[in-house]
Amino acid sequence: MKKIGRPKGKNKDTRLNIMISSELKNEFQEIVLKNGSNISVKICELIVNYIKEHKEENK
Repeated sequence: MKKIGRPKGKNKDTRLNIMISSELKNEFQEIVLKNGSNISVKICELIVNYIKEHKEENK
């Protein structure tokens, strides 16, 4: 089984606390785990992709 966790070379030095429904969190967590990852990694990927998209739009 593939090892889950943060990509090598990426340092985490802060936390992001958000409020979502437990149903949404549980569904997301189930899907992410089935795909061999974890919530933290996927949220970081979403944020990075969002930043990339919007940096290009704002140029």
